[in-house]
Amino acid sequence: MSAESARIDRDGLLCALVLAPTTFARNRFFALYTEPWARRTRSRAAQLRTIVRHLAALTPKPELHEILPLEDGGTVIRYGVPDLHFERTAILEPLELAVVRFALSRRPRAIPTTSDGGEASSLPIHATEEDRRRVEQALAKLSQRLGPTSIAELENSRLEGLPTPGDS
Repeated sequence: MSAESARIDRDGLLCALVLAPTTFARNRFFALYTEPWARRTRSRAAQLRTIVRHLAALTPKPELHEILPLEDGGTVIRYGVPDLHFERTAILEPLELAVVRFALSRRPRAIPTTSDGGEASSLPIHATEEDRRRVEQALAKLSQRLGPTSIAELENSRLEGLPTPGDS
């Protein structure tokens, strides 16, 4: 594991990749594309973005079946898209559920229905203040680790991209 990747907070990275997937360019954050733990995190973020995309779809309209808490703190979420004959079950950690709810709260979407045809508003898919706080804390840890450590480093990074007189 490289020194750069050791500094990266995995929970913060997961949240960032769900909410803003193009944030980490391959050239600038090369370790995120080579380290096994980073590949797993990017893969999980893609899975969570897919869940958000399905639940936020206007057409075809999703149908939320259930959200069950697990003893270990995780959650099982089951949903489907009847028009596509599609069903999905996912086991989410508490932070993953929080970031899915947070992402859903930021997107315009149809309100998913339940299996009996009612609105899914009775099911806990709406972001809570706790979800927002959890996601923001994870992102804050990420920014603390990735941010410049001194004014001199900030100045050097700002000047890095400027062309020199001999550049064409």
